[in-house]
Amino acid sequence: MLCLEFTIPPLPQFVTAGFAVWSPGDRHFARTFGVYDLLVVKRGTLYMAEQDREYAIGPGKMLVLEAGLPHEGYRSCEEDTEIYWVHFIHEGKPAYIRQEDIPWSSLLSRGTVEDEEPSAQQRLYLPKFASVDLEVLEPILHEMNEIHSRLNAGNALRLHVQLAAFMAALQEECARTALPEPGVRLARAAAAYLDEHWREPFQLAELQEVLHFQADYITRCMKQHIGTTPLQYVLHLRLEEARKLLGGTVLGIPDIAERTGIRDPNYMTRLFKARFGMTPGAYRRRLRHRE
Repeated sequence: MLCLEFTIPPLPQFVTAGFAVWSPGDRHFARTFGVYDLLVVKRGTLYMAEQDREYAIGPGKMLVLEAGLPHEGYRSCEEDTEIYWVHFIHEGKPAYIRQEDIPWSSLLSRGTVEDEEPSAQQRLYLPKFASVDLEVLEPILHEMNEIHSRLNAGNALRLHVQLAAFMAALQEECARTALPEPGVRLARAAAAYLDEHWREPFQLAELQEVLHFQADYITRCMKQHIGTTPLQYVLHLRLEEARKLLGGTVLGIPDIAERTGIRDPNYMTRLFKARFGMTPGAYRRRLRHRE
């Protein structure tokens, strides 16, 4: 499956939404405009072309028509066709990525008290053309249309929240239907285990016992598909937590080392300096100076 990759934030912004029943013989007109048109078909089939590529959007299918690209109906509806649509805008041009190549488990930097703008590493993934679960999506689409039909100053924010929920549901659908290769599944399983146990003493042998694979193979899979070894993954989580504690608490360096699973404060200091270019103490002083 081909997916669209959007840089976030900002999130896509709501423009309009609707629901219609197209009769036999109805056909979408030709146009090019500056918004994304996300179509979900409940019943019947809608025939759309975008830049000479044709899509038959049947029941339970969705298509994202991209901003700035010409699209039109290449064939009339043959039966009553029920369609939801959502128009949204996004300031960046999306990239294309195969569903199986989406790096779901890649580590991202967490925000800290010293950040003045959000991370540029975050992404939103939407299927370009795919089958979707209407039982999950239709209640959200219905609520969006209900709010939109009686839009006022008091409920406008809810409409934007619903759009975010709709995008999240589409992304979850994309992740759930993916069938990654065994090495990817193993890398994600290892990451999930480490997410739960990173404060505990790191033992590669324990990871091997839990996942029932040789430690060397687990390490190779994580390095290939996530970009880090198991130990590097754990250290990333520990150092990110150390940054958070340095900015948000008055705990001493030994206490922070203990809370992050690094028993030796001097070792934590060396790791922190290698990662962030300064010692924990210097990092905390810089934060206090800014405040």
